[in-house]
Amino acid sequence: MDEAFIVFSRQGILKKSIHALEVKSREHARKLWPLVSPAPHQPVTWVKPYFKDSECAKRSHFRTLHDQGRSSAKSLQSLEDERHRMASESAEHRLAKELIAAELQHHMNNGKPMRWSFKDQSISDFAFCGNLLLGAHTIKMEFPLHTPFNCSYRLDIAVLGPPIYQQEMVLGGIEIEFSHAFDGRKALIGKSQGFPLISIDISGMSLAELTPEWACIVLSDTTLDDPDRRRKSYVYLHDLLYPLYIVSQGILRDDDKHQYHVFDNDETLRKLAHWINELSKKLKLSANDVSASLVNDKSEKSKKALMTAGQIVGSDWDKFNAHQFLRITLKRPDSPDSLAIHLLHLTIVRLLLSQTNALVGYQYRNGESNAHPEQDLWIFQWGIKDRETFEEYRVLPKRLAEPISRIIEVLNRLGI
Repeated sequence: MDEAFIVFSRQGILKKSIHALEVKSREHARKLWPLVSPAPHQPVTWVKPYFKDSECAKRSHFRTLHDQGRSSAKSLQSLEDERHRMASESAEHRLAKELIAAELQHHMNNGKPMRWSFKDQSISDFAFCGNLLLGAHTIKMEFPLHTPFNCSYRLDIAVLGPPIYQQEMVLGGIEIEFSHAFDGRKALIGKSQGFPLISIDISGMSLAELTPEWACIVLSDTTLDDPDRRRKSYVYLHDLLYPLYIVSQGILRDDDKHQYHVFDNDETLRKLAHWINELSKKLKLSANDVSASLVNDKSEKSKKALMTAGQIVGSDWDKFNAHQFLRITLKRPDSPDSLAIHLLHLTIVRLLLSQTNALVGYQYRNGESNAHPEQDLWIFQWGIKDRETFEEYRVLPKRLAEPISRIIEVLNRLGI
């Protein structure tokens, strides 16, 4: 089939469709997951195009998944167990993991950054980049993590920083991918973890090809480095992390703050506001760096602000909280190496994903008018000096997070 429905979007559940030709890669399909067929809705997977003699012999398309191919929230633990078994039996997987961990350790010991970058034209005209080792003090293999889906999984390699409270902070992760895509598993993990997850593809590689030199190159690989424009590493970012890692080339710097708009029940919003205020003290940040304030409908001004925030986040906002939301105003990082602001964003994202069932909207600068509510992305018009013209830039999505409980409920209802 040529078209499928994206289950979750700003328009609502099962309100947005996509053509197979719009999907650029298997990783892109995972980002959009779950995808279903037109009614009756059944889980589908994206099949890449097939080329023969440099000619497209078969276009990309969607294929219906049968029961044995489904990857549901209920079966995530079994998928993880299967993946761990396969990894344990693979000498190539074990060697790749050891080589990459050693490369990361070498960089960290010598104070060298480990830069990653990518560009996704479907969400922004700007690139995203970061330093996987910013604030790191430990590299660990086979690091256990828990998800809001009531299961655990082992991260092949975890980059850890000192604890802000009690536990070491996960700053980034590496997963070695081989032989089996595990699409649903990785998609679910990507929707529940608040750190950059780099997936490295070693499918088809031999032990002889896995060398220290390979490990050095693959971590910073881009499509520009490959003649076939196919990178062997891919960076998964939860949408909530886009504002932290976007590189706007100074275009947005006339306002150095941006905002998250959080819709959840009153008690959770109060707790979240308290946690963020305590977090800012721990990180020795000022009210100019971060503020968390409840906005309700008790005055005409605040009621207007509530309606505006609801309009930004999109459909169903009033089902989460029709009379109040939490406005989190944050200073943008001054540079990719602004450690305290970086840790602040990571921790807030972790709180949103682990301690709430929130619908989260985004405003890329304070007071920005949502002049085109039908558009899912913020559009910034930049005036060109000495000309009466403007350049338009797609900045970031207006909706950044669906509640985890809602994801589980819909997946189970659709049998995905």
